[in-house]
Amino acid sequence: MVFRRSQMVLMLPLTIVLLYLADFIDWRGYDILRRDDAPKRSDALRQHIKDACKQLSLPNNLNGVTLAHMHYDDSRKVIYCFIPKVACTSWKRVWFMMTGLLKPEDEVNFVSRYLVHSKLPLLANAKDKKEKLRTYKKFMLVRHPAHRVLSAYRDKLESLDKDSSYDFHKIIGKKIEMKYRGTTAGKGKNVTFPEFIRFISEPGGGTAEQRNEHWLPMHTLCSPCSVDYDFIGKFEHLKEDSDYLLKWLGLTELISEFPVADRPFQASSHFSKYYGQLSKNETMAFLSKYKTDFLLFNYTQM
Repeated sequence: MVFRRSQMVLMLPLTIVLLYLADFIDWRGYDILRRDDAPKRSDALRQHIKDACKQLSLPNNLNGVTLAHMHYDDSRKVIYCFIPKVACTSWKRVWFMMTGLLKPEDEVNFVSRYLVHSKLPLLANAKDKKEKLRTYKKFMLVRHPAHRVLSAYRDKLESLDKDSSYDFHKIIGKKIEMKYRGTTAGKGKNVTFPEFIRFISEPGGGTAEQRNEHWLPMHTLCSPCSVDYDFIGKFEHLKEDSDYLLKWLGLTELISEFPVADRPFQASSHFSKYYGQLSKNETMAFLSKYKTDFLLFNYTQM
């Protein structure tokens, strides 16, 4: 039997896979089909995920976390699984306009972050959630795991998120300080990137703070081994994939173009500055924690 290189990597023992990732990972978000159009890339990625789910023997059971990260629209019969730090604020603004929560003359780019993250219906609260999951179209978008985690650190711990009702410095930053320094003198406002990586990469299920949705692995948030998504896009092709989805959803007359990010951050441009601070052990711990995301969503350069 002839295996593609990606298939061979999936069959290797964990230690070898981690060493492989540590030495050969492409931090720019490599995609072997980057020249193809959105549906072709999505189809290729969906097939890769199906193969990986089998080869990695990942569980095929839907969890409550996924249902709590799914918005739905009954009129268009569509479900969107949102992943924080993967353009989800922009997509939730689209959802506001699509579901009639905004008037056509309203400007979609100016819907407040509070509204989009608190007012949209979740599949977890729907009475007929199983039927919707079975019959509605479904889509999700993913991002390079290292870039997503770096974006979360910059947005939630290195900076002050004035738009969030959740005080990341007070609730999470202070716990990280106490854990690794034995003091909270910095009030959670000067947590270093290595400290953050050590905190979120600890083995096991982790605490609620370690499992925060902004850095919880993407496969845990959206369960692609349990849910058969009709389209899976990538942040690295955000404009093309989102433009395709707007057409797919029949929204091009309602929304002229995909909303721009109000807090853009190009993680790839800052990668070496942050990940270069990590020790070998910290890098291995990070890769171990996120190995399934790397392999499942094909973020390895062969």
